[in-house]
Amino acid sequence: MTGKLLLVEDQTLFRKGLRKMIEDHSLGWTVVGEAGNGREALELMEALQPNLVLTDIRMPGMDGIELAEHIYNKHSETDVIILTGYDDFKYAQMAIRFGVIDFLLKPCNDRTLMEVLHKAHERLDSVLRKREEREAELRMKEEALLRALLLRLPGTRGEERRMKSWVVGKRLLFIAVKDYFPVNKHYGPNDLGLLQFALFNILTELMQQQQLTGPFITLEFDRFCFIVEDGREANTLGHLMKEAVQTYLGIGLTVSLTPPAASLNDPPSFYESFIRKEASASKRKGAESAVLSSGTASRHRVKELQTQLTGGILLGQPDKLEYKLGELVSKIGSLSPEDAKMEALALAFAMNSVAKQQLEQSAETLGFVEQIERLQSLQSEHAAAEWARVEAVKFITGFEEWRLRNNESIISRSLDYLDKHYMETCSLTEMAEMFNVSQAYYSKLFKKVTGDNYSAYLTKIRMQKAVLLLMNTDMKVSSVAASVGYDDPNYFTNVFRLIHKMSPSDYRKQYKS
Repeated sequence: MTGKLLLVEDQTLFRKGLRKMIEDHSLGWTVVGEAGNGREALELMEALQPNLVLTDIRMPGMDGIELAEHIYNKHSETDVIILTGYDDFKYAQMAIRFGVIDFLLKPCNDRTLMEVLHKAHERLDSVLRKREEREAELRMKEEALLRALLLRLPGTRGEERRMKSWVVGKRLLFIAVKDYFPVNKHYGPNDLGLLQFALFNILTELMQQQQLTGPFITLEFDRFCFIVEDGREANTLGHLMKEAVQTYLGIGLTVSLTPPAASLNDPPSFYESFIRKEASASKRKGAESAVLSSGTASRHRVKELQTQLTGGILLGQPDKLEYKLGELVSKIGSLSPEDAKMEALALAFAMNSVAKQQLEQSAETLGFVEQIERLQSLQSEHAAAEWARVEAVKFITGFEEWRLRNNESIISRSLDYLDKHYMETCSLTEMAEMFNVSQAYYSKLFKKVTGDNYSAYLTKIRMQKAVLLLMNTDMKVSSVAASVGYDDPNYFTNVFRLIHKMSPSDYRKQYKS
């Protein structure tokens, strides 16, 4: 994951220099904002929600220690690193009690900054991973409680208030598999785990496409339930699910959408009514031993793999992406044959989903029938790993083709945008986010295509526009600065002098004379 970083430093030139150092290196951080003192930083905290604040210790209005205390009390999930001079180091250590995670001695070089920010990013990764694990555990407990409610099992006592918030006013979409082993398919009992896995992921992907959130409960090996908000999307979801599962797996579904639940008594009654109506009971033999928890586990695993692959794409690092896929494929070869097949299918699902979402590939969901039949015929974990390796090569090839297609388009659109919006912030961070790539990747791509680094190009455009204003208008220098994107006229003057070897005022006088 790319972390969000807020820079707080009252010296504009030093702050801009820090920002450039961060943006020039692939450190896993995006600079989402800048502030000149602690008070300005606090005003930005709510809107930006940064994961990390890098702040100077000595600033007017509110210094770094006071800012760290405010963040500790009001935004405890945000980490703080303090920039300090040697003379202030003892004073800065007072901030440890406010949760400051590290210190940077000024002046700092690229290497020191990279080390500190890399360590901070590792900490962020660890925190987010633990949070995801806790959230997954809570979701599994929630689904277990809802399963108990729907099946009228013991274990829900004392949880009535929580369960009401989950189901009252919501609609229940019940799904039943008519037959896992239709006569026109070559599925057998050994395929059940892979079939369930594929089914769970097709259904949850459709939920995400319809922007519907809510628990997905495995009730029995062939019966499931989504709890959804009332709305137009809920009305069409059942039809889409039936169509998709029939198309990709050749398996028929029975679906039923209930009215909104008025109380906790409604969900189990709705389910019992659904059971009476659906007529697939006679085809349920031979699979009753299926593991009910596999649906939840498979969905979490696919999501985890999607996150890992998406990170490599957004950072624009094909080598790292290829290395990560190599690791995942190698792991498959170390599992038991059945687990290896399941992990291979999870990886294939994740790659397919990422290809559609991030690489703008229009290919339909995998040909699951062929994939499952091919996987099930494999006799060893090594064969499953080789199958996954072939799928990974296809994914990497698609990624490389996407990069080639988009590189020139990204920069062409960037130049057009900068020509029209040079007076706005136009930070490297904003531009990278606009095109859904990392700052480091965007920066390298910009340099490769234009021959200029991004900040130099933007400065060149702004200075050209400033010269036109100086020569053709009587605007004050401060107004010219604001018109070409500089809030600080002194900073504008320094940049102008650096390029033209004279101040804006002198340049105007020389031109008019």
